[in-house]
Amino acid sequence: MRDLSLSAFSLLVCLILGFGCRDQDKIVRYRVPKQKSTSTADTQEMLVAVTERNGEVYFFKTVGPSDRMDQCRDAVKRFVKTIRFPASDNARPSWQLPDGWSERKGSGMRIATLLIDNTDNTSQPLELAVSSLRQTNPNWNAYLSSNLNRWRGQLGLKPVAEKQASDSFDTFSNDGQTIYFAQIKATDQNPVEPPIERAAGPSIRPNASLTGFDRKLVRGTPPADWKPGPVTGMRKACFRMRADGQALEVTVIPAGGDLLANVNRWRGQLKLDPINQEQLEQAIIDVKAGNLNGKFVALPGASETILVAVFPAAGGNSWFVKLRGDREIAEKQTKAFKSFISSFRFAPTFQ
Repeated sequence: MRDLSLSAFSLLVCLILGFGCRDQDKIVRYRVPKQKSTSTADTQEMLVAVTERNGEVYFFKTVGPSDRMDQCRDAVKRFVKTIRFPASDNARPSWQLPDGWSERKGSGMRIATLLIDNTDNTSQPLELAVSSLRQTNPNWNAYLSSNLNRWRGQLGLKPVAEKQASDSFDTFSNDGQTIYFAQIKATDQNPVEPPIERAAGPSIRPNASLTGFDRKLVRGTPPADWKPGPVTGMRKACFRMRADGQALEVTVIPAGGDLLANVNRWRGQLKLDPINQEQLEQAIIDVKAGNLNGKFVALPGASETILVAVFPAAGGNSWFVKLRGDREIAEKQTKAFKSFISSFRFAPTFQ
């Protein structure tokens, strides 16, 4: 009886301990991927300085992940405060490079490209682009506002009113020259999607078209030697072409604004003087894309050329089909560009 009682007791203990008297089950280990949280590495940030001198506006702009901006933000601010203008009215600004920065000569409207010191040496240095444009709007606050909203759009942010835009700039004076400085950061509510890395080919953004078109809105037949470019943000189509060391880019953007104002803005990009309405009427020619009637204008500059076709779009806006490139290649591709224009079909009818 005693042996039987001991056996029963042992069995009861095994049941209580979850069958611990059996061979212990093997422990299976699982590696659970760590969930990626939103961080400064995922948030894009732009630093911009703007100043005007005798109708010429100078821009100093850099953009990159916020974690890298954290390393150079103070240096960029110190750099901006070194900007000076010589006594000559038409002289370009000068500056002092922080330690570790380097400078490359620019072309066209870009005066220079500054490479910001890469302190961690793990990735390519950030670039600070220095460029200039003729001021096309005598209302300086409106001009600043339009540029700020353009930069906000590049970061996936919504536009703001003129008063809020003006308040977004800090100002300081360099030898009597006013510098406007803005820090624009994509928020968690309006994040910029990071590029998706593919096994082959360049990085692309989510929803970017691999065909050069946002086919829900724009369709057409590009020349065979034009390659599709990134279709993101306001760009609804993009194609690029290179030959003999020269390049051009064609973009399609829905936007508003008076045609004369836009033409004078593009002329400013080419350092050309503005024109009046009568001169514009003499420069434009009629074009068609399907059942849409549009206007075409050619703006040849000293080194670059801009070709633009404008078509009416829904809601009172317009479709701007714009080619910009080195003058020689743009002239050679003008016929191909016009043929491309005629092939376009726009939503919602695609007719």
